Amino acid sequence: MASLGLWTNLAGVSISIVGTLLLFAHVTSEYHAAIVDIGSIAVGYLGLILLGVAVSITGVALLVREATD
Repeated sequence: MASLGLWTNLAGVSISIVGTLLLFAHVTSEYHAAIVDIGSIAVGYLGLILLGVAVSITGVALLVREATD
């Protein structure tokens, strides 16, 4: 179960990193920054980042559960 917790945590951190990099690349691009609907696009990327955080917290919970068993 510890292996599952570590892999879940790693997946969550990876999702968050990808979401952060996509958001940064989107906001710093002159072409994409000119898009009027940047707010909803940013919210989508923030949702991806928060999904990664949730998956990472799930991995930590699995690790804690394994440690208490």
